[in-house]
Amino acid sequence: MNDSLSIPVKQPNKIVTQHNNLINSYFDIPTVQLRAFIYALGYIHKDDKELTHVKIPIDALHSSKGGKNYKQVSKLAAELQEIKFKVEQKSTSKSGKLQKTFDSMVIFPTVRYTEDSKYIITKINSDLAPYLLDLKGNYTQAELEQLLSLKTIQAYRIYMFIKQGLYKDKPTPISYRKLRLMLGLDIELDDEERKKRGKADGDNIEVVKYPLFAEFRRRILETAKEELKDTDMAFSYQINKKGRNVDSITFSLVKTIDITPDRAIERVSYAEQQNLFPTIPVTGTDTKVTNNAIRIMKDKYKFSSEQIEKYLKHLSPLTITKANNWFSTNRSTLNFTSESEWFAKHLDNKVQKQK
Repeated sequence: MNDSLSIPVKQPNKIVTQHNNLINSYFDIPTVQLRAFIYALGYIHKDDKELTHVKIPIDALHSSKGGKNYKQVSKLAAELQEIKFKVEQKSTSKSGKLQKTFDSMVIFPTVRYTEDSKYIITKINSDLAPYLLDLKGNYTQAELEQLLSLKTIQAYRIYMFIKQGLYKDKPTPISYRKLRLMLGLDIELDDEERKKRGKADGDNIEVVKYPLFAEFRRRILETAKEELKDTDMAFSYQINKKGRNVDSITFSLVKTIDITPDRAIERVSYAEQQNLFPTIPVTGTDTKVTNNAIRIMKDKYKFSSEQIEKYLKHLSPLTITKANNWFSTNRSTLNFTSESEWFAKHLDNKVQKQK
């Protein structure tokens, strides 16, 4: 570990990749610890064969800067070593029966902080390598900058859950029970632990937070919805019930359009939007994807004003956003020397097809 003190502070990758089993795992962690994990993910390269040490600036983990954060670094280091993931996998037994197995592991087994308390030095648990390295399929990619900007764990979890289902034919409902377990609001007890706590046979769920659905809706669903409303994963949701009880929740990606004040941009018709996104509801004047499409072209791909105007004239903001989502997901499989040049050529091809 001593050699790790000399590792340089580098700029992480723009894209992070995780196996979907990890995205759907059970965990609930504070925002600062979540950012440490996301930051560490940014150091993983597609050709890496093992997880390596990461030197994370404390300032990268806090929204505020300054001494009080440095004074708390020893506490942060201890807290990072307490965070666990519980990853669920499904397999078939010798008898042909479908069974679940769980891997429960800490994220950061060791954490060191420097004498000046400006950095922490750590490494993601090697047991998580199968969910982060050499991924051939069943994975999801997201922009590091976008993930680090999220302020709450619920926004991050729902963002990634929607992201992984982005290219399915239609939104997939998630059971209310499963979502509560994923978010760490409930704990699933084994039989021994259930007996210790005096619970009846079959009562293996212990509620940790927000037992009432009204509270869950306000603190989890509505909080995440508000936080993600101006991102590429803005969503709406539908509550599905069995009788009077909540059974599942369906998240739908909301592609929206907003007309910028300094430029008249033609609205895309409802029919055209439905053709591009057949399963995504679009709400007329409340919509906001144009600003996001402009941000993508300007900030991510460094397009000129002339390029941005050209693509908005010939392509809907929905098409541009969807093209960016596709590129982000498939980036590792493509050959290119410049993201900007590749994306511009990709959009030019779409323009030509529409003529």
